[in-house]
Amino acid sequence: MIKHCLILLLLTFQVQLSGVIAQSNILKLDLVTSPLDGASSLSVTPAGLIFLTEKNRDRLLVVTADGERTDSLGARGSGDYRFNMPVSVDATNGLKIYVADQNNGRVQLYDRRFQYLSSVTADKIDQETRFRPSQLQISNSGDLFVYDSDLHIIYIFDPLGNYSRKIDLRSFQVGSDIHMKISGSVLLIFDSDRGIIHKFNADGGYLNFIGGFSGAIKIHGTESGLWAVFNDRVTRFSTVGEPLQTYKFEQQLMPEDLYIHQSVVYILTKDQLLSCQFE
Repeated sequence: MIKHCLILLLLTFQVQLSGVIAQSNILKLDLVTSPLDGASSLSVTPAGLIFLTEKNRDRLLVVTADGERTDSLGARGSGDYRFNMPVSVDATNGLKIYVADQNNGRVQLYDRRFQYLSSVTADKIDQETRFRPSQLQISNSGDLFVYDSDLHIIYIFDPLGNYSRKIDLRSFQVGSDIHMKISGSVLLIFDSDRGIIHKFNADGGYLNFIGGFSGAIKIHGTESGLWAVFNDRVTRFSTVGEPLQTYKFEQQLMPEDLYIHQSVVYILTKDQLLSCQFE
């Protein structure tokens, strides 16, 4: 079982965030698993299985909520079951697992037993000869969103892997340092340089933006709101960006990814996965 976060001290003061007051608690994070080697992305299935990408080991790792390592896939190479810098994973509902295999220029798709199904490569994109995926997300309808950080473009593929459309982030003046997440039918693009979350619909149309996330490193969206992790805290926001609760860490972190599963916050660094259960 994941240990409940230990609330060491209830602060009697409040923290001003984005012009709105948010109460803060100091928390002790529980260690789920370590050591990791160049971890970069995590995804949690509805059943609670955790999928992690380890860039330096060129593999995909599967752990339980208790930290037990149950499976792994990959090694350095270019074959169907090999990776060259896997940087992003979306395990969807646990039946299909998508992995952004960056230096091989493709997204690989596996079933729940790690049987290879297919790949998405540059030859599936109109008028493109190169493809370097750095982040990916799957929508509720099964569309694949892939961010190419070199071109600053998000490519969208249908559930069969056919190229559909693209979002050129330069057209929306979005900075190059982004973090991409999908919440329901909304694509969230966090521009960390400006502290802004841009919202797009499933078709790639621009909806609006929310400010007030200056200093945040990674984000995650749920049906009930937004989350952002900083070096020293994680903050829960309403769907319109109003800060509701801040949980401060005992020590500084360098987060690589953030994921909210039910009532658990998962924070991934390059060498460990941490968790915290919130109320």
